[in-house]
Amino acid sequence: MVWTTSPEPTARTASTSARQGTVGKVKQYKYSALVRLNPPSDVSAEPELPAAGGRVVVRARHHDTRMSKIFSALISNAQDRTARANRSIQLTLTVLGDDACDYLEAGDSFTLWRGHDIGQGVISRRLSWWADAP
Repeated sequence: MVWTTSPEPTARTASTSARQGTVGKVKQYKYSALVRLNPPSDVSAEPELPAAGGRVVVRARHHDTRMSKIFSALISNAQDRTARANRSIQLTLTVLGDDACDYLEAGDSFTLWRGHDIGQGVISRRLSWWADAP
């Protein structure tokens, strides 16, 4: 997630340098996770996980304070199979956030969200060290 700003500082500014019109960088963390999707709210609807991967929101708790935080994330289906409700599926999550490692590490649980909760998961391992997002 990269923020640019207008001349007036807002809550969405990433740093003092962002208020001056420059672009800030946010770290990316990549994880492997086991996810169980919630049943769709409409009986005829399919689960709301993007079939070929896409954007989701990850909600997780801080290890020390237990406060919740949301992170923007990209998912990809590592097993290249269709996700169905009440079935577990292995996913790759690329989470954006400088402090994501304070909320997500092996064994930590999280919730996937796309307008409402769509599933719960557990981090099985971190796949690579952080990288700066463009």
